[in-house]
Formats: sequence, structure tokens, C-alpha cells
Amino acid sequence: MKPLLENIGIELTQRLFTLGRRRVFDPGRIVFERGENPDFLPIIISGSVKMIRMPEPGKEVIIGTFHAGEMFAVPPVFDGESYPSTAIATERTELLQIGRDDFLSLIRESSEFAFEVISWTCEMLREKTSMIRTLSTASPEHRVGRVLLKLFAESAEDGPVRIPVRRQDIAEMASLTTETTIRVIRRFADQGLVRIEHGKIFIDSIAPLQKLLRN
Repeated sequence: MKPLLENIGIELTQRLFTLGRRRVFDPGRIVFERGENPDFLPIIISGSVKMIRMPEPGKEVIIGTFHAGEMFAVPPVFDGESYPSTAIATERTELLQIGRDDFLSLIRESSEFAFEVISWTCEMLREKTSMIRTLSTASPEHRVGRVLLKLFAESAEDGPVRIPVRRQDIAEMASLTTETTIRVIRRFADQGLVRIEHGKIFIDSIAPLQKLLRN
């Protein structure tokens, strides 16, 4: 997702920080839980957050990951329905929390902010549609490759990029077992698509993965 705080002007940025409440969350701390009232719009100042669902005890499915500058959980804050997923800080994270009433008022008052909210919603819909298509038809290699491409893009770097999540997280994002995901990543490493150092996954260039997904 495009980082909100990098795309808006100084005046709107100052307005958000005036309206919002800053809070710090340690790794693993819950920002909000599924089913809670959407009292605020979260914007990440620093750190990262994952949104998860638990369809059954002990099984965690990652719905999305968000990073510095990004807002998330926009639909429930807009329409007032409860948060559909649980949000958890994956590292030390500082959030700017905009109260729902202020969020709605700002949409009415600021065309710049309204445009950013609409743009976020459109981008999220495109991403979810693409992911559904991938999960319904693609091979395990294409599923894992798509997730790695997404994580690479979120890094905002050209490379090399260290993938910041566990193999289990990649498996959950790709709707695969952890064992299958590990085997796919090993094959990617053997083919030179990724590099593994001290158990960490690195992508030096995105081009080989993009070529794989086009085939």
C-alpha cells in the first residue's frame, strides 16, 4: 500500500497529528481485536502491524501486513462495523490513532484526505482480487512467489531486501502448509531466485521472481 504520510501535504499531516493520539506497542501486543468497535483509524508512524484471523484454535491466517506511513482498517472505521480481524504489532510500533468521528469529519472537510481514503480502498480491492485469483488457480511456487513479491514491494527498497516475516507467516499468507512453503523457498534458493543467509531470506533482484510468475 502507498504510505499515506509520504503522499500528503504538510498541512494535512499537521492536521492528522493534531487530531490523533500517539501510542507505542511492543512486539506481539494487540492493537485491536476482531469484533471490537472501530473507535479509531490507525496510521503507522514507525514499525509494522499484521492483521490476522484465526479460523480455528492454533491456526493463524495473515490477512495483511502494514508498515511505516500506512493507514489500515479503513473500511470498518468508515462504515462503523466491527473490526473484522485482529491487529498485532510485529515489532516495536508507534501508531497515530485518529478517532472515528474526527476521521469522518476530515473526509468531509478535506478533499485531499478523501482522495487518499478512496485510493487506499481501490488499491486494497485490486490486491485482494489478485490474491483470490492466485490462491484459486496457482501452483505453490506461484503462491509463494506472489507473497514474496508483495513483501519485497512493501520494503520500499530496490534490493537486496531481507524478508521480515517467518516462513510460517509466508505459508499462512499463501494458504499453504509450512512444510510446503519451506520446500518451495529452498527450490527458489537453488534456482537463485532468493538467497538464504543464517536462516533469513534475501531477495537481491525482483526480476527473476517476476519472470517466474509470468510463466
